[in-house]
Amino acid sequence: MHGIAKHSLESYKRLVANKLSEHPKNRDLALAQSIGSTNMELFAIQGDGHVEVLRHHGLIDGMDLYDLGCGSGRTAQALQRSGWRGQYTGADIVDDLVLHVQKKCPGFKAIIHHGLTIAAPDASLDIVFHWSVFTHLLPEECFAYLSDTYRALRPGGKTVFSFLEYEDAEHRNLFIVRSKAMASGDQLDHLDTFLPRSWISSWAEVIGFEGPQFTSGSDVSHHAAFWQSIVSMRKPA
Repeated sequence: MHGIAKHSLESYKRLVANKLSEHPKNRDLALAQSIGSTNMELFAIQGDGHVEVLRHHGLIDGMDLYDLGCGSGRTAQALQRSGWRGQYTGADIVDDLVLHVQKKCPGFKAIIHHGLTIAAPDASLDIVFHWSVFTHLLPEECFAYLSDTYRALRPGGKTVFSFLEYEDAEHRNLFIVRSKAMASGDQLDHLDTFLPRSWISSWAEVIGFEGPQFTSGSDVSHHAAFWQSIVSMRKPA
């Protein structure tokens, strides 16, 4: 089985190791910073926001959830704080992150998984979600994950994920900053991928999902602004 590209595995292991070295006496903070939360207060706020998004897209007790790229448990810990009851599996490519989820979230399952697949049986999951995962993968890797997500979802199940899009002004600013840095010869820490909505819609059609529902990163209609854009799509019942 082919796994996640070398660029992702190496860059994220290096990032986590660097953060642990910077904060040898505060493992929680080191791992929070490695997934983009500058402090523990923000870590909790962001996690609570993730749960808001999931509830908007149909999360209820008793569901089987799969958190692709679970990190150090930002969403998992928020789910437990919220009182949600159900079956949770988190998967990540970095050992330290997975071990942290196992420690912080008793009763939840967390696994190390390097494949471009969802580590679950056919038609066994209600929601597969991921935040800022496709933002750091090649489009071909995104398509592979999305295809296997379809296999793992129950009929009527959903996938919900965030992405960057060039059409969003704030995302475009990030693109320009990175482009200028590359032109100056700077070494970028990781890949940032921008996915057009048209690609995501086309992938959904090819794979068999119903039409995607998109939310801009600044939209506050149903939950707090996410910054990244969000899409949900449903496997036909």
